Amino acid sequence: MSALHATSSAPAPWPVNERAESRVTEILLHNSSVCLQPLLLPMITSLSHRDRWLVLINPPNSIDRQVLKQAGACTAHILTLTSQSPEQTEQLCTQALAAGTCHTVIAWCGSLAAPELGNLNQAAALGNSLGILVRT
Repeated sequence: MSALHATSSAPAPWPVNERAESRVTEILLHNSSVCLQPLLLPMITSLSHRDRWLVLINPPNSIDRQVLKQAGACTAHILTLTSQSPEQTEQLCTQALAAGTCHTVIAWCGSLAAPELGNLNQAAALGNSLGILVRT
């Protein structure tokens, strides 16, 4: 079973309006055997047709380029990144969100503490982007 909820922001190094809305959403999986492909594939397909990049960080093997193409996604607008550690995942996510070149970053990651979530939210505000964290 999964649950969706938005995170609240915590202080971060970027100067952004403190009352800004959250730009990072978490999808929490309470059971690692739950398949999110029926939920995420249509969303990824829709997001891939926007002007800026859609970034996928550590997507599951079940969501590869061929599956995305078959679902109608514009794979030319999707950048897929792989990280080697939780710290690198957070760093990639922060950089992608803050760069201003992508509209949405979807990252499959472990748990993050409030300060890290706050940093991601601030980076998303800086880059005018949205973040979606898929966590187990």
